[in-house]
Amino acid sequence: MRAILLMLFFGLSVGVKAETAAQVLALKEPPAGVVFEILAPTQRNWERIEPKLMQAIEDIKLRFADTSIAVVSHGNEQFALTRENASRFPQLHESVLNLGERGVDVHVCGTYASWRDITPDAFPDYVDVAASGPAQINDYKALGYILVTDFAF
Repeated sequence: MRAILLMLFFGLSVGVKAETAAQVLALKEPPAGVVFEILAPTQRNWERIEPKLMQAIEDIKLRFADTSIAVVSHGNEQFALTRENASRFPQLHESVLNLGERGVDVHVCGTYASWRDITPDAFPDYVDVAASGPAQINDYKALGYILVTDFAF
């Protein structure tokens, strides 16, 4: 039953118009915003995702300087962003902190965290704990953001 709930929960964020970062960069007009969905099976996946994500964000910011960008992490990888894991993943935490300083909002899924008995205060202040990762993505899409799923496995 829990597996079915997880599939339904994570499946809700699949957008009507999912794009790659490359397709966003090919647009003639700047999008209202871009939301990156991060969904991976392990905390360690963040180490592999982080450089590519940072480059994609940098490329979009260079092409469309005024475009708002957000990141929503809502799989097991989100737990790399807890305070407890800051010493295990120092570069990741530094990167996420820098994103926040550049105006990029980074969210994790509070619902999924609660299923693992992880409370919102387990995350540092530079990580927003959204009530639901998929709902957060849908909120951004309702604002006209383009969903990029390059980093959702």
